[in-house]
Parts: sequence; C-alpha cells; structure tokens
Amino acid sequence: MKKYSAFLLLIFSLALNVMASTGGKISGFIMTESGEPLMGANIMLEDTYFGTASSESGHFYLLNIPPGKYSVKFMMMGYKTYIQKEILVKSDFTTQLDITMAVNVLQSGEEVIVIAERPLIQKDATSKIQVVGEDEIVNLPVEDFKDILATQAGFTTDANNEIHVRGGRSNEILYMIDGIIVDDPMGGGYDGTVNQNAIQEMSIISGAFNAEYGKAMSSIVNIVTKDGSDHFTGKIEYISDQLNESIYHSQGAFDEVIDTNFQYIDLAESLYDIYENAPENFYLTPIIPFLNIPIKGKLNVSLGGKIPLINTYFFMSGLYSQIDSPLPHGANIRQDYQVKLTKNFTNKIKLFGTMHSSTYLYQNYSHDWKYLPENNTHTFKVNDRYSLNLTHTLNQSTYYNMSLSRTNINSKVSTSGFLPDSLIKPIYDESFAFYGSGNNGNYSEHNSIKNALKLDFTSQINSRHLVRSGLTYDLHDLDILTINEPWESGKNFEDDTTFSPVEASFYLQDKIEYDFLIINVGLRYDRLNPMASMWENVEQFVVKDSSGQYVSSPIEDAGVNAKWSPRIGIAYPVTENTVFHFSYGHFFQNPGFSSYYYNANREISSTLPLVGNPKVKSQKTVTFETGLKQTLSENSVLEVSAWMKDIRDLLSTKQIRYLSNQYILYTNSDYASVKGMDFTLRADSRYIGGSVNYTFSVAKGSNSTPMGGYFDAYENEEIPHEEFYLDFDQRHDIALDLNAMIPKMSGSFLGKIIQYSTLNVLLNAASGLPYTPYIDFGARVEQNSERQPWTYSLDFRLKKTFHIGSFKLGSYIEGKNITDHRNVMFVYSRTGEPFNPGISGVGTSLDSNYNPARLGPLRAFKIGTYINW
Repeated sequence: MKKYSAFLLLIFSLALNVMASTGGKISGFIMTESGEPLMGANIMLEDTYFGTASSESGHFYLLNIPPGKYSVKFMMMGYKTYIQKEILVKSDFTTQLDITMAVNVLQSGEEVIVIAERPLIQKDATSKIQVVGEDEIVNLPVEDFKDILATQAGFTTDANNEIHVRGGRSNEILYMIDGIIVDDPMGGGYDGTVNQNAIQEMSIISGAFNAEYGKAMSSIVNIVTKDGSDHFTGKIEYISDQLNESIYHSQGAFDEVIDTNFQYIDLAESLYDIYENAPENFYLTPIIPFLNIPIKGKLNVSLGGKIPLINTYFFMSGLYSQIDSPLPHGANIRQDYQVKLTKNFTNKIKLFGTMHSSTYLYQNYSHDWKYLPENNTHTFKVNDRYSLNLTHTLNQSTYYNMSLSRTNINSKVSTSGFLPDSLIKPIYDESFAFYGSGNNGNYSEHNSIKNALKLDFTSQINSRHLVRSGLTYDLHDLDILTINEPWESGKNFEDDTTFSPVEASFYLQDKIEYDFLIINVGLRYDRLNPMASMWENVEQFVVKDSSGQYVSSPIEDAGVNAKWSPRIGIAYPVTENTVFHFSYGHFFQNPGFSSYYYNANREISSTLPLVGNPKVKSQKTVTFETGLKQTLSENSVLEVSAWMKDIRDLLSTKQIRYLSNQYILYTNSDYASVKGMDFTLRADSRYIGGSVNYTFSVAKGSNSTPMGGYFDAYENEEIPHEEFYLDFDQRHDIALDLNAMIPKMSGSFLGKIIQYSTLNVLLNAASGLPYTPYIDFGARVEQNSERQPWTYSLDFRLKKTFHIGSFKLGSYIEGKNITDHRNVMFVYSRTGEPFNPGISGVGTSLDSNYNPARLGPLRAFKIGTYINW
C-alpha cells in the first residue's frame, strides 16, 4: 500500500485528472472588412459570465462552456456590435466562429444580428460521434434513452434486446452522467433510468475514443443533465400504458393452442403490493412512488430555476412508471428522481452538486412459469449517486475540476418476498412443460459502494494546443450474497463474501488544431488491484508436497492488473464541405467483478462448479477507423466510416480437468474479429428533416458470451477451435428517422388548427441473426451457419402543442410496430421456425412450443399529454 500511495502521489504531481468533459469550446477569428485582424474586441456569451477579448492576431477562445445554444456578442469601439444567435455548443468539441466587424458610420450602438445555422459537419471529430440534443430526445417515439442508441449507426440489438456496438459484446458500453461513471461494477452496464426531460445532451461515441475515456471497448455514452436558469421552468407529462389490449393477456392468443387454464395476472400491481407489504428491512429500500400513488403508465415532472436569496440555480426531476408487459406476464416499475444545485460564487468559481436515485423493480416473462408467474423471481435494483463538482477558472486559458462522488448500487433477486429458507423445490405439472408448484431457487443480494475522486486540469497552451491530463482513484466496497436451490437434493450453493478492489487511472492528451488539420493524441494508464487471492496455478487446485502427497494448491495474491493504451485521431478538412478522419487506439476493459469473486471460497464438490478468478486480465480491443464527411447540399451531409476491430483476451469460461475433478474457471481465452462500414445521411431544414443510418458488419469469434465454455462443458460439446459468426452478428442494420414540424400559421382556420404540430417517424430494420441448424445426430454442422428472417418495426409520434401565454399545452399519440409485423427473435434449430421444434415427446406440446417471447413486440399504441412553461 505504501508503494501504491507513492505511485499515486507521483502521478498526482505530474497532472490532475479529467475523466470526461461535459463542456465545449468556442474559438474563432475577428477581422475588419479589409481582412485585417482586429485586436481587443470584446466577446461575451449573453446571460452567462463567459467572456474574453481577441488577441493581437485576432483570435479568441472560450473554454468549458456547458452544452446548449447561446448568443455571442462581439463589441469594439468604432465598430458595429455584432450578435450571433443560436450558436450550438457540444461537449468535447470546438465551435468555430469567424467574424467580420464593420465600421460604425451610423448611429452609435447599432447592432448587427445574425441567426447562426447549425453546422452540418463537426470538423474536429476524429471518429464516429453523434450528439443528440434535448429536442430530439423528447420527440422521438422511444421509451428510454437507450432506445435512441439502437437508431445510431454501428449499434445493433440482439434477440434479448441487448445492445452491441460494432460487433462487440454487450456491456462494452460505458455510461456516464455529468462525467460520472454509473456502470454496475459487478456485471457492467447501466440498468438505471435517466429522465428524458432532464437530459440536455447525449454524446454517443461509437468509434475510437480519446485517451480521456477508459473502461470500455466499444462505445462511450455521456449524458449531460440540465442546469437551472434565471427563468422558472417546468414540465408535467403523463404517458399512458399500452391502450390496445395485448392478445397474450387472454386465452387463445394462438389459434393452434388450447390454454383454458390460463388466467392473466397483472404483475405490476402484484409486485407493487409485495413491496408495500414486505416486512421491515426485508428489501433494500422501499419504493416511494411519485405522489405516493400507483400510476399505470408514466408520470414525469421537472422544475428548474433560481433561488433568489442564495443566488443558486436548481433543476429537479421526478419520474414514476408502472408498465405491464404485453407478454402473458411480466412487468416493471421504475422510479427516478434527481436534484441538481449550481452555485456561481464568482465568474471563476462554480460548484454544483447532484443527487440522483433510480429504482427498478421488474420481472421478465418466463415460459416455464406461464401458469405460476408469482412464484418466479423478480429483481429489485437501486442506483443512488451523489456527486460534488468544483470548477475553478485560473485564467482565460486554464481551469481545473475537482469532483467527489459516491455511487450505491443494490440489487436483490428473490421470489414473492420469500427468504431462501422458505423456497420450495419447483415441480413440473402433468405436461412436464410448465411448473405447477414450488419456487424459482435463485436468490441473491449484491450491494456495491464506489467512492470516486476525480481531479482535472485543462489548459489552452496556445492557439493550437489544448492539453488535458488526468487522474482518477476509485474505492469499491462489494458485499455479495448468492444462494441457489436451498432445498434438500438441490445445489445448496451459497456464496457470501465481501471485497474491496481499488482502481486508478491516468492519462495525458493533446488536441492540436490547425485550419487544415486536427490531431487528438494521448496515452492512458489503467490499474486495478482486485485485493483478492487465488490458487498459485489456477489449473491445479491440488499439488504434490515434498512427500508425494496431494495437498491443496498454495494461495497467493492475485496481483495488480495494469495496462497502457495509446490513442490517436486525425481530422483533415480538405475543404469547407469535405473532412477525412482517421483513428487508431488500444482499448482495455476489466470484466465485471462477478467473474473475479464468484464462488470465492472455491467450492468444487458439486458437478461442474463455476469458480471466479481474480487473476483474469483486462479484455483488449485494437480499433482502426477511417472515414469521410461530405456536405451534399446546404442542408444535407453524408458520413461514411470503415472500421476493423481485433479483440483479444475476452472473458471466457474453461473446463479444467485435473486428476478426478472437474471445474469451470473464468479465463481470458476468447477472441473475436469484426469489420464493417457505417453510413449516415442526414438532412436538416427549418421545418423538415431526418436521417438514415446503415451499418454493414461481420462479427466472428470463438464464443458469443463468457459462459459459452461453461455451456459447452455442461452439454459435453466440443470446444470450438475456429471463429464462427457470433450470435449477435447482424449483417445489415438500417434506421430511418423522419421529422416534420408545422410552425405558427396565420389566416385560415385549418392553419390555426394544425400549427405547432410535429410528426416523427422511425423505421428500424435488420437482417436476421444467425443460428445453428440441426441436421442429424452426429452430423457436424458449422456453428451459426443459417439465418433467421429480417425484422422491422415502424413507429411514430404525432404531437400537437397549444400556446397559451407563457404556457405550452400538448398531447400526442404514439404507435409502435404499427404494421403489426411478427418479428422472429428465436427459432428451433431443426426447422428454423419459431413455434415448430420438429420433434415431439415428453415436455413438448403446442402450448409449450408456442412461446410468445420468440416473437418481438406486436402493435401498441399510447397517448401522452403535457404542460410546460
């Protein structure tokens, strides 16, 4: 620990940290009408404290500007005041403004006002990056911010609705909120909610990312939430649950199936009652619905403004939703609330604090439990985040950030409020296809606390070099309880452990900006100490001692896992309308801690026990990308990217046979290779716009999931020795987004009726996922050599807004899969069909064969209404 502390102090002395920026930059050049640089002109962002003056060469820049739209005022004695409005600032990017100021020969104080147009090309983007603004987020026909990801080039979803980026596995996306990592350290990913009305901007990086970002191999999703303003604002919105009754909520959903014993159970209400009536302290925290009443659908409230007496800005939001699954059973209840306070002590010191809590209670549909859903497990998960961030601007070109955060993630998997010793072994009914009694035997409580320190330093050394350097230090506290089949003749597995791993990172990055070339170059260092021990030889849990007797293998410290990763990105603006980019980088991501600490006592007496391994290494991806951005017209642009990924040391499970024992061990033996192209065509005008995103990719590898080796051993299958198409290899993926708006109209009665209306249409289509066909017993068939049919969904949202003074009242109707297309998610290997297994016998029947979860969601309609001011 002394050596480790000395290492941290050394790194700290070299630089401060910036893990993720949430601010953008404005730079530009001011000249006279004759083309001479204008020195000493004052530049101000209206309604903010940001300001500067142009240098002797006429250049200027403003740093760390929160994302959003601004008006920029340029003032100089003897010249007309120049105001450019609706300047869009994006996190991590530079907005370029080149201004010509005219001599003031008329009345003193005359102003020139110009409305800026949104730039079609972000010239300093050195990889594939998409920034989604608040208007797009609230208008798209999507349920959650993650649904927006599926519409972006390079993002695909598998049959389980998990997101993959450019052929990577799920959970290779790093989610950040206001620069704070919110991923679950146990399994990765983010299961929490973010209120869509609280999002100012969402930055989505699907290509190679800069050295300031780590802990991910495929993508970075950085969400910036709203701040309060001088004006009091708010919004109240209600969205209904599905209006049209699901066909699966009654008997006879399929003509071929007779299921007269089926009775629909509203599990959303059932789960709500469980938590309302649970014994004290049985659950991790109580669910407190917004307004303390159960609401079918979704209620969304947000408020923002300024507290006059203490001159502090606030923004708060609350969300409560209770949604029933369209399948025969299943439901989710979500609660999310956030409070953000911002205080500007001076024009150089800013402090903001955030409290964000996201609660998720859900039960997914399980066909085995169709007739006994309340005896299946449900999951309760809480994500609580507290953070304090200080920004201190030292001078015009230098500032630093310091943030402290604490993230609590608690999850509980249980059955109807039963404690483990109350669980009863499940027994199939007379059909041997569905459970008729008993409980699901899985029970777990996983609690994690992460205390994180981040310090950052950013300096515009000169007009060409923007240098960032950073350090993070994360302390984890993990409490893990897992119990399986706690009954007689069951597995009786119990894992009750605590661990305190430590993570740290450091990076140095330089953004070099010329008119003809932009370079991002950086180096990152990541370090993990799992603070755990493991067998000296992980493949031999017993060894011979000096007398020749077999004894337990020596235990040793698992050691430290440390990696350096270089990154470089280049953007080359050939003309105002053409930009080439290139990027290359090494990206490392540690597996979820569950793979380190599962079965920490290394109990191997059962059949094929799974053993965690704190010696597993970081997973590695080497990415190469090149692309082109080309303006096609004054309001349309085409982006093309070609990329390759070499993925090594992927988390895997491996069967170890030693003497008379066998066990399954987590290792780094999987690998993959992916290549593809992204195409984005985007057009924006004042009242109509849209985009087309298309991805072509080929993803091959040795295993689709870390548990692939475990299942091979369990089914006594041969271990693959060559690459095959991965389960989520989706050759073609297309997303079409069209939007139209009718502005304020005068004259006709019809014009008054349809004014302030918007229509958003979203089409998602994708080629079929692969599967392995069954030919005959003993016949060798190439894995994943056949394809399921294409899938598609056509969605829309039609919205009408009424303006009454300072208030806006609106309502909308939303439709999902309005063509009611039957999208096939899973097929039987013998037939390639979703409901025909091609075999009959014990445990098969029409009722069991017709599993509705093998299809995607059918047609659904919702309505919503809102008021904002």
